Amino acid sequence: MANEISISSKLYASKGGAAIGSHTNTSTITMTGTYMAEWTQAIGTSQEAIATPTDVTSTPSASDYYLEIKSLEATGGNYVQIALDTGITQIMCKLYPQTFFQTIVPASVAIYAKSNTAAVNIICRAVQV
Repeated sequence: MANEISISSKLYASKGGAAIGSHTNTSTITMTGTYMAEWTQAIGTSQEAIATPTDVTSTPSASDYYLEIKSLEATGGNYVQIALDTGITQIMCKLYPQTFFQTIVPASVAIYAKSNTAAVNIICRAVQV
């Protein structure tokens, strides 16, 4: 079967008379692996690995995987930094309250996170590609 994974995003903004038009990007990907997972994780103010299950990252061998991370923080200035290193210096993105991040993670690459002022709950979804 083909095109088992569907990904979409939409961006629109308007302020002070200026606007960017609504545009939706959609993509479908064939899932060559078998495994997928969804979990929540509390991210504290010290760096920690995103706890992607090994079934997704390593079964039957090291696999690329699609990853979506969403901040469950309701409001406020607290955010989560997503990075490629334990020192949180190679930052890929910041998750502000109720924002999300989507990417394909190469096999054997670990993803780390750290919140800026207090623990933040995130929800993650991962699918082998």
